[in-house]
Amino acid sequence: MKLLIFDIDATLLLSGGAGARALNRAFEEVTGTPDGMEGIRFHGMTDYAIIRQMGQLHRGEEPSREQMDSIRSLYAKYIVSELEPGPGFRVLDGVVPLLDRLTDNHSYHLGLATGNFAETGKLKLQRGHLDHYFHFGGFGSDSEIRPELTKVAVQKGKDHAGAPDLGRDAVYVIGDTIFDIRSGNEAGARTVGVATGSTPAQDLAREGAYAVMEDLTSIDEFLAIIES
Repeated sequence: MKLLIFDIDATLLLSGGAGARALNRAFEEVTGTPDGMEGIRFHGMTDYAIIRQMGQLHRGEEPSREQMDSIRSLYAKYIVSELEPGPGFRVLDGVVPLLDRLTDNHSYHLGLATGNFAETGKLKLQRGHLDHYFHFGGFGSDSEIRPELTKVAVQKGKDHAGAPDLGRDAVYVIGDTIFDIRSGNEAGARTVGVATGSTPAQDLAREGAYAVMEDLTSIDEFLAIIES
């Protein structure tokens, strides 16, 4: 039995900037400040952490909890319209054939560990027709701290599989940033770095990834990693 826990953005799909555009709209509506995502280094960050950084950078203070929750609610509203026409949206090469193959094996349990809020992450997956593959997850709405939400995903995966004693060699976290690798390692999983985002393969390896792939197009390579 294996838990296979995937990041979303730049691991499974590219949203074509839909998330940034929706957050900009939500942030401006709540705070009155436009272009809140300008200058934000958001890769690997949780959504609440991104909103905090937007306030600090552009307003000199963190938004209040009430403001953050209002931004979250509006973000979920606006991302729908941003995703639908988005010409830059695409599911990454190899993802669908890999997920199809994995779901054919009932000993593999697929989940998510992502900085996205649960509702907006699922909207991205729905846009790419990927949501039906995943049955548990840890999200940015579970914790602002990436390793903590990854631990949530691992625990939910063990609960889903009915296997509380699964060891490190049966739990894999797959992602494209050093934060995926770092948090997966801290959560007691093996980590697979995928160089489909902005982080080079050598940086993922240097962070301590158990294995690194250039992309997810080789099903045989992926299976060899998780069955080693």
